[in-house]
Amino acid sequence: MAILLAIVVFAFAILLHGLAMRSPMRLDSVRRFLLVGIPLGLALAAASLNLFGFTVQGFAAIAFYALLCELYMFSFTLVLSSISATLLIMLRNEPIDTRALASVYDPEEMVQLRLNRLLNNGFLDKVQGQLIVTAQGMNYHRAFTTLRVFFGHGHG
Repeated sequence: MAILLAIVVFAFAILLHGLAMRSPMRLDSVRRFLLVGIPLGLALAAASLNLFGFTVQGFAAIAFYALLCELYMFSFTLVLSSISATLLIMLRNEPIDTRALASVYDPEEMVQLRLNRLLNNGFLDKVQGQLIVTAQGMNYHRAFTTLRVFFGHGHG
């Protein structure tokens, strides 16, 4: 019963995320999911503890919901930046010549695509034709640098 409750709440979170993705908010897909997923998770935690108490079953529902949310976010963030996934999406509609595919992933265009994502998500700003890192970008840089050092992947 507890696991079923977590699955139902997770399905509702995905539905609301789909609606949030269609709204004009200036948030990336992860933040839009967190906007709906966290309140639903808190509601699930309250309901689960109310229904099952401080038992393994009660905590299992909460942990399972958190696992499903993490897997979901990992999946769509992986696909968002995956060259292979993008190529498959392009190829599902129609056959494309190999040379045309190679031109799609010209290194300069790939850099431009990533820069556009950073601009659209508020990590960079364009001032007088030059790119600058925003406060939000600096915060993310500090967080990622800290995590890189923590996990032994070198210095920033």
